[in-house]
Amino acid sequence: MNHEILICYKSVTGFTEKYAEMIAKETGGKLIKAGKVTAEIMSKYDTVVFGGRFHAGMVDGLKRMKELAAKSGVKTFIVFATGAMPAIAKETIQQAWSNNLTSEELGRIPHFYMPGGLCYEKMPLPDKLMMKAFAAVMKGKLKNKKDKTEEDREFERLISTSYDLSSKEYINPLVDLLNGKRK
Repeated sequence: MNHEILICYKSVTGFTEKYAEMIAKETGGKLIKAGKVTAEIMSKYDTVVFGGRFHAGMVDGLKRMKELAAKSGVKTFIVFATGAMPAIAKETIQQAWSNNLTSEELGRIPHFYMPGGLCYEKMPLPDKLMMKAFAAVMKGKLKNKKDKTEEDREFERLISTSYDLSSKEYINPLVDLLNGKRK
């Protein structure tokens, strides 16, 4: 096992956990839930990877993990986020990263987006209600839109029910970065 890499995650419906497990398997990194991570634990690793879901535009748990990373003195801190957006929603994803990382951090902290999906069955009730209301509003807005983009059509198709967009291919850029650090 590669103890140079710590992979920690915060997952609610399972998509982030699935990706964290794939990354750990591919890199040999140590896998741990974010709630159990301390600065002391982080300080034992050269590289820390944190994964969380995009929730209301923010990466769930990222603020705490950035604070722990700074306190621990870890050399490399990497972030990945999962969400319901398809990978083609590049502008939306970039805006979400700008909400979570300062302009300095955007240049310094490698960050990756990995499409997950929606799992209404595992979602906490407040999130489920918020998503159903959001879906209804967005469907209403898109219903009469004349020049729907590919992104609009994909969003309209997906938002109503649970779905899973996760795929091992989305971890490749992050795994390549981690494997390149060991060479």
